[in-house]
Amino acid sequence: MGLTPLAGVPMGTRCGDVDPSIIPTVMKLYDIKPDEMLRIMNKESGAWGVSGVSTDFRDIERAALEGDERSILALESRAYIIAQYIAKFLVTLSGTDYMVFTGGIGENGMEERERICNYLEFLDIKLDKEANNVKGEERLISTPDSKVKIYIIPTNEELMIARDTKKLVEKI
Repeated sequence: MGLTPLAGVPMGTRCGDVDPSIIPTVMKLYDIKPDEMLRIMNKESGAWGVSGVSTDFRDIERAALEGDERSILALESRAYIIAQYIAKFLVTLSGTDYMVFTGGIGENGMEERERICNYLEFLDIKLDKEANNVKGEERLISTPDSKVKIYIIPTNEELMIARDTKKLVEKI
């Protein structure tokens, strides 16, 4: 994330990284004021803007399975961008031994994990499709010959927030 939540990977309604020249071009083309452009980029872009279906990736997955081209584009483009970010991080780290999927989509998005890993196969990152057929369970999901071990590790963000809050309150 950059200055705002707009930067980075496209989310449910947020656009993610865009070419800066797109913004004034669209504003001029459609006579859009800056506040309206920010609203569009924050509230009507991302998965919602591309798919036209929902901000919920489960709904987009269902529509994609039914052949909805915009939903397929939303899912594929997001996986492609996530894979690009992973590749950038690998350059920064000079490689890695492990890759972890976590959080809502990371823990439950079997298809999303597969799409992302498909884009990374050139790095000898190999997903075991049978092991990947799981939701919300800690598990190794890479093949034995994968150069990078791929794991699913569920999170419990609410519990961590509660624990951190308790520690802060105890110090007062």
